[in-house]
Amino acid sequence: MTTDRASRLYFDNAATSFPKPDSVLEAMVAYQRRYGASPGRGAYREAREAGDVLTNCRERIRELINGESADHVVFALNTSDALNTAIKGLLRPAFSPGRTVHAVITAMEHNSVLRPVKALADEFPGSVEYTRVEADDDTGLVDPDRIRHAIRPDTKIVAVVHGSNVTGTLQPIADVGAVCRDMAVPLLVDAAQTVGHMPVDVQAMNVDLLAFPGHKGLLGPLGTGALYVRPGLERLMHTSREGGTGSVSEHDTHPHDMPDKFEAGSHNAIGIAGLLAGVEWLLDRGLDNVWRHERALIEQFINGVHQYTGGPPLSGLRLLGPPGVEHRCGVFSVVLDGLTPHELAARLEDRFGVLTRPGLHCAPHVHRTFKTDPESAAVEGRLPGATRFSTGPFLSVQDVKYATDALATICEEAAEERGAAEKDSRGGQPGERRGRRRPTKG
Repeated sequence: MTTDRASRLYFDNAATSFPKPDSVLEAMVAYQRRYGASPGRGAYREAREAGDVLTNCRERIRELINGESADHVVFALNTSDALNTAIKGLLRPAFSPGRTVHAVITAMEHNSVLRPVKALADEFPGSVEYTRVEADDDTGLVDPDRIRHAIRPDTKIVAVVHGSNVTGTLQPIADVGAVCRDMAVPLLVDAAQTVGHMPVDVQAMNVDLLAFPGHKGLLGPLGTGALYVRPGLERLMHTSREGGTGSVSEHDTHPHDMPDKFEAGSHNAIGIAGLLAGVEWLLDRGLDNVWRHERALIEQFINGVHQYTGGPPLSGLRLLGPPGVEHRCGVFSVVLDGLTPHELAARLEDRFGVLTRPGLHCAPHVHRTFKTDPESAAVEGRLPGATRFSTGPFLSVQDVKYATDALATICEEAAEERGAAEKDSRGGQPGERRGRRRPTKG
């Protein structure tokens, strides 16, 4: 079956959300037509009004995550940029010359956490150290007590992903945060897959630093993101970039006031205008309602994978992460016997118009945990990685059912192909193919 673009279903929202609300594009076009100015860099009306866009966006984000101060919403290019600001801001050994600084991370982290920490450890051997806490190899959940035991007197940061970009596993952040508060260590949370998809309350969850993108759950454009810094914590952080801020310009030292301390240079103001529209779209609908819809999609996907056999997944199919709806966000990765992740993704697209992402998803230790990394796959004689589906607010329950029906059809075909290959290898004749279900769009 060949599909046209109008019939294609986008299941790659973990990479970036699509489509965007119409208001996002309209806000970006309006910004360029109305202002065309660099916010805060002029005294004329357009520059002042452009600055109001940034101020309003900070406040709306603060409202969304229940932050304590809008001035502590620091704009970033993306989650990776925000995580680098936090990690390097707290870990660089120049803060405490002659002493070792230590970080605690987990096996479920994205490379946006793994690589900055590893880069510092490589740059300052013996001065920067880290402990990687392992996760349960069935669910991907990390035990908060293991994090407690990993914390040392010289630990400067604990970094934990909220929702895995591979398995969708939701970590018990409030419990981890309670451990970190008890141990007086700042908690950095990578919320790339959760902010905008579900309620996230930095105060209730004991979060000190929250890094998140503008272009995923917040429905803004690429090139936007933010880091929320708990008020007071910025005094422990050093900057990694310095430059113009439009404030205290009489000094050649970078300002210490927030948010200027971590925002050097001109902003992506047109992108922030779009981000503001995306955040307002979510607030207008209510995060509880957005999350209720997403939970329905999660439940439909889980049921769709399990329903045909009454329990175990479809023949030859493995779903990574928690087996049920609990402890999950809308990210699902599967491995199918007989097909590589890229082959499965290609069949889903070419025959059913279902768009997914195959590969290792920039999270090597997650795949190592679930034995889908290159080394484990080589031992088992298969190719590494998985095929990922990820949901968003513009998908319906019927769309998810269509996708899992398509997956079921491919699973049946792959099972028949495996059986035929086994018969051929024994010199037998392949059997006739059974009639199979065809997914239908509602």
